[in-house]
This record gives sequence, structure tokens and C-alpha cells, in this order.
Amino acid sequence: MSEKQKMDAKHLMIVFGCMLLQAIPYGIAQNVPPLFINYLKQDFGFSLASIGFIFTIGAVASSLVAPFGGKFYAKFSTKLVMVGGLIFSAIGLFLNAIATQLWLFYVANAIIQIGCVVYSGLGVPYLIGTWFDEKSKAKALGIAFAGGSIGNFFLQPLFANLLNKLAKNSVAGLHKVYLYAAIAALVVGIVVLFTMIHDRKMATSSQQNTSSEQKQEMPQLRGIGAAATRKLSSFWILASGMFFIGLNVSAQSMQYANYFDSLHLSAAIVGTVGSTFAIACLVGNVGGGVLFSKFGVFHSANIAFVLQLLSAGAMIVLGLNPHMTWLAYVWAVLYGFTVFIYMSGPAVIVQDLFGMKESSETLGIFSIFFAIGFAIGNVIFGFVADSMGYVPAWISVIVFIVIGYLILCSMIKKISKEKYAEVLN
Repeated sequence: MSEKQKMDAKHLMIVFGCMLLQAIPYGIAQNVPPLFINYLKQDFGFSLASIGFIFTIGAVASSLVAPFGGKFYAKFSTKLVMVGGLIFSAIGLFLNAIATQLWLFYVANAIIQIGCVVYSGLGVPYLIGTWFDEKSKAKALGIAFAGGSIGNFFLQPLFANLLNKLAKNSVAGLHKVYLYAAIAALVVGIVVLFTMIHDRKMATSSQQNTSSEQKQEMPQLRGIGAAATRKLSSFWILASGMFFIGLNVSAQSMQYANYFDSLHLSAAIVGTVGSTFAIACLVGNVGGGVLFSKFGVFHSANIAFVLQLLSAGAMIVLGLNPHMTWLAYVWAVLYGFTVFIYMSGPAVIVQDLFGMKESSETLGIFSIFFAIGFAIGNVIFGFVADSMGYVPAWISVIVFIVIGYLILCSMIKKISKEKYAEVLN
């Protein structure tokens, strides 16, 4: 086998390994928990508001830790940091299996989300960025994040059946399902990380006899670094755009089922809309990587802007005329296609605009704005819906979309002209 073939095989293994991390450990930590909401209410008597706060605390905790987690990747082995993040997340999952009081579930989810942001939100983009060049990394990252959508097809029915059989009015049964989730996430994650994930061995700029041509092949040397990025006012304005996009994403991702129920759509329609959304997310993750590679971050962000405007608009029209049920499917397709802007998008934007140097640390700071927006977006939407109705709530989402993308796209265009990502250290 030639060196190129060996390298191609390693590249494929890295992408497939990241897909599995997203499909199982990440999927269990992020996509499965909503299935437990009704059982937490039944078995422990928690209110829906207090259960919802579990997810808010997790989002805030991960956003606060993200900048510090990013620093680890500049100092330690990528694989080692990802293993640490996975184990930390698994500890939170195991804590769910013994928790009986609400505050313990708060602590557990905070631990889970902190671990997830370290090995998935920061680790996967950094790993892909070191293994792939500028032309192929966006595609690779889109494929890797598609693992979450693929895993969802299997995890949702699996855990729904487990909960139905074991957790109805049974605290012991609920804890058993939590235990199964923790074991599956830890075992699969550890196996993947130790058999399929490898650091890329690259020379550093301090090594002697390193030519300028060789340095050009070292992605970790290109860019202005986290400290210089933090001094740019344009970076903070760019990040503020993600705050408003987070407000929008939280509402569209978390409220659609409740909204459809309020319109008295049948359970069969809601279920098929959810399946349509899952398929659209899979297409959106992979297709988003292609968009970033072919058209760049500016044009890709504009495409997401238009699609999310149309998806929120479809919800408004559906609210005014609930008989137009086909609009629910239109929403699922349009919004699902935009998943790339908040999954792989932040990493691609940061790396393309500011370079790979200390990109995980920069991404950690950048992600705070989206995470905070996501954490409170659901609350804001619910408040507007309760006080004024669902249609005004969806109009507020359109306002968030317009503000967020106008900031994001204008700053991407401005920062791109500076060519910070091409600076060679």
C-alpha cells in the first residue's frame, strides 16, 4: 500500500470514527434526553418548567467551560483531551442513574454537556482540521457531524421502547435505562477513541531544517492565534451574531412539536414531520460541508439565512391556517437543511476566518454566544407565546434571524478581506 493510500485510509478512519462518536456517545447525551422528560414528570413529579431548566443549565455550563476546554488542545494530545471529555460526560450520565432529586439532575446534565463540548464541539472540529486541508475539511466535518442524525434513527426508537417497558411509574426502571445509556456511551466512545482516532504527527515550527514549504503544510501554524483574535472588535461583533442565531435555533428546534400539538395536528403527522426533519438534518449536515467547500462561509451563511427565514415564515402561515398541514413538512425540510450553520458552521467559520492556530480556544469563546442564545431562546419564545400567542412568537424568531444573519454575513465579508487565516507563524 502506497503512502497516499495509507493516508487516505487514515483519513477515512478519522471521519468514520468521528461519525460514530457523534452517533452513539454524543447522540445519547444530546438527542435522547428529551425522551426522558415525561418519565421524570411521572416518576418524580417534577414540573415541566423545572425539567426544562435541566437543559438550560447544561447549555450555560458548557458555554462557560468551552474557552478553557479549547486551551487543552493547544497543550495536550488531541486524543487524550477527547478521552477526558468523553469520560467526564459519562460520569454525568452515570449520575443520572442514581439521581433522585432535581438538583442532582441539574448537576448531571451540566457535567454531561461540559464533557460533550470538549470531545465533540471542540475536539471533532480540531481533529478534522489537523487531518484535512482547506478544500476537504468542511466536507469531512459535515460528514462527521451527520453521525448525530444517523444515530438518531436508531437511538430514538430504541430508548423509547426501553422507557416504555421499564420506566412507567418505576424509578428503578428509569434509573436502569439511564444506566444502559451511560454504559453504551462510555464503552462505544472508548473503543472508538482508542482504535480509530489518532493524532496527526506533524512537525512544529521550532524544529530545525523546516522549510517554508513544509510550514505551509502545517495547518496548526497558520492563523493569528486566540490572543490576537480576542483583540479584534470584529471577532466579538461576529460572535454576537451567533447569539441571535442561537435564539432562533432554540425556538425552531425545541418548540415545533408543542406548536403542532397546539394546532391539533394528529400524532401521526407530528411523527412523520419529525422523521422528515431527521432526514433533512442528515442531508443538511453532509450538504452543508459541500456548500462550505464549494461556495465558502459567506455564501453558505446567506443560504442558511434564506432557508431559515422561509422555515419560520411557513410556521406563521401554518398558524394562520392550520388546515395547510403540508407546511409542517415544508418547515421540516427547510429548517433541517440548515443544520450545518450551527453544527459544523462555527468551526468552519472560525478556522476559515482566523486560521487553525489555537482554533479550539477561539472556537470555545465563539461558541459561548450561540450557547447562551440557545439556552434562553426557548424561554423567550415560550414567554411571547404565553402572553401574545404563537404567531407573534414566530414573528420574534424572524426578527432574531434577520438580526443574527445580517451581523454574521456582514462581518464574515469584512473579516475575510484581512486574510488572517493565511498568516504563517
